[in-house]
Amino acid sequence: MEERDVVILGGGSAGYQAALKVSQLGGKATLIENDALGGTCINRGCIPVRALLRMAEMVDLTRYAKDYGVNYKETEIDLSKMISRKNIIIRTLLTGLKQSFSANGVEVIEGIGRLLSPSKLEVQLKDGGRKEITARKIIIATGSEWKKPSIPGGEKIITPNELLEFKVVPKSMIIIGGGFIGASIATIFSKLGTQITLLEESPKILHQLDREIVSIFEKELENSKIKTYTEAHVDKVEDKGSEEKSVGVSVKGKEIQLDTQHLAVAEERVSNLKEIDLNKVGITLNDKKGIAVNRRMQTNVPTILAAGDVTMQQMWTHVAYVEGMVAAENAMGKYTEVDYKAIPYGTHTFPEISGVGLTEEEAIVQGRQVKVEKYPFAGNSLATILGQRIGMVKIITDTKYGQILGVHMIGPQANELIAEATVAMKLEMTLEDLSSVLHLHPTLSEIFWEVARGAIP
Repeated sequence: MEERDVVILGGGSAGYQAALKVSQLGGKATLIENDALGGTCINRGCIPVRALLRMAEMVDLTRYAKDYGVNYKETEIDLSKMISRKNIIIRTLLTGLKQSFSANGVEVIEGIGRLLSPSKLEVQLKDGGRKEITARKIIIATGSEWKKPSIPGGEKIITPNELLEFKVVPKSMIIIGGGFIGASIATIFSKLGTQITLLEESPKILHQLDREIVSIFEKELENSKIKTYTEAHVDKVEDKGSEEKSVGVSVKGKEIQLDTQHLAVAEERVSNLKEIDLNKVGITLNDKKGIAVNRRMQTNVPTILAAGDVTMQQMWTHVAYVEGMVAAENAMGKYTEVDYKAIPYGTHTFPEISGVGLTEEEAIVQGRQVKVEKYPFAGNSLATILGQRIGMVKIITDTKYGQILGVHMIGPQANELIAEATVAMKLEMTLEDLSSVLHLHPTLSEIFWEVARGAIP
């Protein structure tokens, strides 16, 4: 029987970072993956979605180029070429990942790994064979997957996995789920020419985010002719012929019928645990039906750790990276904890929305005495040059100590700009500290200096 220092189940964001970290710490790492290295993020998640956003940005630029004295006769959209370009990006990143594995001595086994005991696994190999492996420590990083709603006709619903392989721009699409992925897909395909309807069960789309920021985004959806229904629930789906579907929707208690070419779900993900046999070792699950872990990514079984989406907690790729590395460090005998203090978020939308820390609403609910400072992108020089003046930066501070509690923004390159706010929060900076930091002019980032400067008497 073959023995390893650490065996990692799953080759996604948490898994491959864990494998690399184990090797860098001098251990023998074996990674077991049955699908595709890179997991959801590289193959079916943030990388292809962001790639399509870039392509939709190109389309948008041609439409407004005339304002800058550049005239295009006609903009032709070839989604098939866009998808080919997206696939080239994915292959390029996967090539780099495989080279990193090779350079660091990470062993990759293609197959399905199942737990036999706290230190033993059976691997059903892709070629049909089987092998048993023992490990000093095991890290579970099998991620999550889309869950389709259980409704009549639900088999006709597609997921973002299928959307990302479309070769022809759809005429119309209904998207179930007004969260991060649903909003991103809605705005991207709208720019490509698809008639979009967005359905959200909650009273508000992007309900986790700052309401003032989201209200600006809602106006942009309206300007883009994206129909949005909140407190909406799909009751049934029926084929109508000619590749059209009739969708029965309950909106605030009222029944309506909507026709569409495609119905997609981007609402709920569930932990990918069905092939692991957790019952063999008695691993505890949390209230979200993910693997329960502490900040060292340890489970209730001493030899087994878990990281990434499989825990169903902070489901972000950048968090999965850190969790995978922390799991590896603890598996290799170190004592490390994940610091969840300042976790940035971002949407792949038009315009982008990003943030870190508490929203104004959350801070008030916690009983904080807050002060809010804002500055519009309309007052920023580079935003004006770019012709992207919609949006603002909003900073929430504690009036007692001046501590920055949260930063939220909507506007051009918001996902890039949020890094500065994250650093500021990590270092417990105040607005006075920010006001003394010089920013290059003209840049989008100097909007932080403008916000901070306006708050200092």
